[in-house]
Amino acid sequence: MKNDGFVFVETIVAIVVLTTALLLLYTTFNNVLQKEKTRVYYDDVAYIYRSSYLKKSLNNLNLMGALKDITGDKNKYFVTIGLEYQDLFINNENKMTYFASLLKDYDVKQMIILKENKLDNLKKCTKECANDKNCLEYENCNNLYLNTSEEMQSYLKSIYIDVSCTYVLVVEYQTCSANNTNCHLYYSWVSV
Repeated sequence: MKNDGFVFVETIVAIVVLTTALLLLYTTFNNVLQKEKTRVYYDDVAYIYRSSYLKKSLNNLNLMGALKDITGDKNKYFVTIGLEYQDLFINNENKMTYFASLLKDYDVKQMIILKENKLDNLKKCTKECANDKNCLEYENCNNLYLNTSEEMQSYLKSIYIDVSCTYVLVVEYQTCSANNTNCHLYYSWVSV
């Protein structure tokens, strides 16, 4: 009888040790997996080149109109750029068609231009501030949560800009397989 009790306690101790080891292994694996996803989907060289080319194309269109929109309002931290942003085209249908094909060919899902010195303020934005009109950064946080995806917000919180620039172009790309079932989001930024 005494021997059976000892085996039971020994089994429980072994289960606790194994469970602890497996939980530790799982959390370590999960952290490594998350870092690898970040490495693959954030700031890949191919997408940095795409963003650089998009910046050159925006300069050819009328990027200064978009920058005036940001600089005209010192409380505005970023502006979303897309086909609906009419200041880029100034009633030029050919430019709009060119830009639409460029966005489609490069799989661009979203682009924003932001003030580099305000990136830290955007990193601090929370949903609570975006929904609270008494919050000091309410307008920008609300715009961030209304106009950008959660993935874009995560990317913005992860980037560190180590160059001196006034504006930053941040681009979100969505590439899908032939049947549109397996899609991935990629992110990159370039200075403007």
